Amino acid sequence: MALSTRMWIVALGMGALAGLAGPEAKASNFELSGGFSFNRTNYSEGNFSWTRRYGGTIGYRLSQVSTVEFSVQEMVDRTRITGYEDTVFTDNVYSINWVQNLFTLAAVQPYFKVGAGQLNREATGSYANGASPNPRTDSITGVLGLGTRIYVTRSFAIRTELTSYLTGGSIRTYRDNVGFTVGVSIGL
Repeated sequence: MALSTRMWIVALGMGALAGLAGPEAKASNFELSGGFSFNRTNYSEGNFSWTRRYGGTIGYRLSQVSTVEFSVQEMVDRTRITGYEDTVFTDNVYSINWVQNLFTLAAVQPYFKVGAGQLNREATGSYANGASPNPRTDSITGVLGLGTRIYVTRSFAIRTELTSYLTGGSIRTYRDNVGFTVGVSIGL
């Protein structure tokens, strides 16, 4: 399914939530966010590792401090170490999250989020012993995150977030897939 099709499905889901939310939530608003990160490590000539992460969210504020958010994230991890590993892992995570602001009266708003989603991984490449990674993995995942919105105007913020995807929903895997993103958030 194409990324734009997925985003339309998310938007329709948010519209349905807005219709079910009740009178207090009707005064609330939507929020669109996008983020990106990239890091690279060069080990020696031709040996490297890099990770690119980007994604988008659409959220619906249920109250001044609580938001329900649909999120789509793509992460690509490329590693090449001559004689040891030459792999590419592409992860797509689709999740629904509860975002809870710690306070809302300031221009800086810290928050945490918890949620659940679907992780779809495609892998290519090989290892030194001739083995290859599993070419396709689909798994339920949990989501834990901490972030901050720094409002520049009433409806535009810079958003930073540290997110962990919990493989199989197990809290024991919180260190296995952690990423930091920087992006923007626009209230509608």
